[in-house]
Formats: sequence, structure tokens, C-alpha cells
Amino acid sequence: VGVMGPWTCDPLLAQALPEVASRLAVARLNRDPTLNKGYWWDAVVVAEACRTPQAVTALLNAERYATALVGPLNPATCGAAGLLAAAWNKPLVSWACLGDVEGLDTLVTPLPEPAGVLHVVLRFFRWAHVAVVSAPQDLWREVGQGLAQDLRARGLPVTVMMAMGGWREADGDGGRGWMEMEEGAEGWRVLLGGEEQRVLLEEAEELGMADGTYVFIPYDTLTFPLPFHHLPYPILANNSKLRRAYDAVLTVTVDS
Repeated sequence: VGVMGPWTCDPLLAQALPEVASRLAVARLNRDPTLNKGYWWDAVVVAEACRTPQAVTALLNAERYATALVGPLNPATCGAAGLLAAAWNKPLVSWACLGDVEGLDTLVTPLPEPAGVLHVVLRFFRWAHVAVVSAPQDLWREVGQGLAQDLRARGLPVTVMMAMGGWREADGDGGRGWMEMEEGAEGWRVLLGGEEQRVLLEEAEELGMADGTYVFIPYDTLTFPLPFHHLPYPILANNSKLRRAYDAVLTVTVDS
């Protein structure tokens, strides 16, 4: 099984230790005859390139050494990866692909679609006005654009899709430029992804936007179970501004 991901691109994904995780997973699989069905499993890590146009090139040799693929994490590469997997008749198991893509006959989605989960949450609270803000990396920009398109297709007016990046260098205020542009647009729910959410939340607290007028929903937590029992978060303990801003954050995880 080839395990795909941009492991060297994103600071959070870089901590995932995919080689270790893959070894642990296949060791557990090989010990359990009810799961392995008499087969011997092995895994190889396939690194996606950081830039979207090159992200699918690592797949081109996968036909020779992988009978199935897990990934990709960049939804912009799902179409190309899915067509290759379909041509090779190999399963492609991805939790990051957004929306229905025609012709991907071997694509398997092991989790509820994140955009669908978000739509259910937003509809439950009757939150219709949505802005999507992403980190500047290709991965998160593609996730943000795909998410905005998917939510629009479901009838939600996503009127802003913007990638953070360059603002702190340009005006010294991080996400403040976007915040001030949207200040006064009451009822907006802002969906985040990536590490830049800390900067945006600190700026939101300074501008008084973390008082309940806005709700901030981290997107990345929808794709993994976030531990929450008796777990300390040092960044919140040592940052009173961020701790106050977190009153406006709604975290939806696989567990919940």
C-alpha cells in the first residue's frame, strides 16, 4: 500500500511521522487474521510534492510497487490520481477528496465527506453566511477553493475565499487587513485551515470580533480525531489573547 501525503510541506503534517504510523498500522494488520485474510501487508510512504502541479508525479511509478494507494491529501490532485488508479484498477482510499468526481471508479472514501459534515452543522445552527480563509500553501489554497465550491453547490453563499499570506510582511498586521475588510458583516462563519489560524484568531480578538459575532470553525480537525480528555494545550496556557479568542472557535472532529 502506498501512503501518499505532502509530509515535508506543512508544519503540522510534518509531525505526522508517516513511516512510523505506516509500520504500526501494517504490523497490527498482519497480526490480525480477521483483517489480513491470509495476505501479508506492507506499506511504502509516497511524498507528494509541495506544489500542486508536481504533486501527482510521485504517483507515476506507483503502479510497479503498490497494489493500493492511501491519499492524496491535496484535493486538487484527486482527479489525476483517481484516473490513474482507475486505469491501473487499484483502490484509491482518500478522505480529502472534495465532491463527486466522474470516472473515479476505484476511489474509496473511508470517512464522511468533510464538506457534507460542515453543511449539516451550518444548517443546524442556520448559519448561512460563510467566509473561507486558508493558509497560503498550495495544499490549503486548494482545500479552501474546493470547500467554497462544494458549499456553494449545496446552496450556501460563500462570498469570500481568501488565502492568508504576505499580509504580515506587507502591512505588519497579519490577518488584520482581511478582518477590517469584513468587519461589520455580522453572522459570518469563518472556516480555517492550517497553522495561520493562530495569527488570524489573535487579530480577531484585538478587533473585538471574538465576542460571538463571528464563529471560527477549523476545517482541518474534520479529518482526524482530536484528543480532548485531560490534555493540556501549552499554547493556550501561555497566550491569554489566543485563549480569549478560542471562546469563538467551534471545533468539529471525527469523534464528535
